[in-house]
Amino acid sequence: MKHCIQSLFYNIEQTARICRAGVENYFDKHAEGKISFDEFIILETVYCYPEICQRDLAKLILKGTSHTSKFLAVLEEKKFIERPIDTKGKRIVKKIIITPKGMEAYNFAFKIAAEYAKTIENTIGSKEAKNCEIFLNKIKQTVQKSGEITFE
Repeated sequence: MKHCIQSLFYNIEQTARICRAGVENYFDKHAEGKISFDEFIILETVYCYPEICQRDLAKLILKGTSHTSKFLAVLEEKKFIERPIDTKGKRIVKKIIITPKGMEAYNFAFKIAAEYAKTIENTIGSKEAKNCEIFLNKIKQTVQKSGEITFE
């Protein structure tokens, strides 16, 4: 019988943490302190889903709403986003709008993220990378279907 630390799920967890540390280190070296990887992920998510509210953003980036709120406050302080009051259905929400300065930061960070991803993909091979992505998405969808998943 395999030990827990030899299981597929533990290996995925270790790999995810190592990948995150790798991309954060890469950002630290190449982003010149302009933007963090977490800030980039938020800008990219808002860019891809312009009507998103904070609660839905938190779900997509796998963070709690209070953690997400802190990141949004920093992005607002840096003038990368604006957050005017709006309504979504019957709820009052703060809309998230990327400013021109935020788009400049996003485009800068996008190049860094793409460069890093390409470096990794070139090392392991594009076919293997695609197969891995398909496999990981299958696991993610299976786990998500198996129960209520929340991040705090």
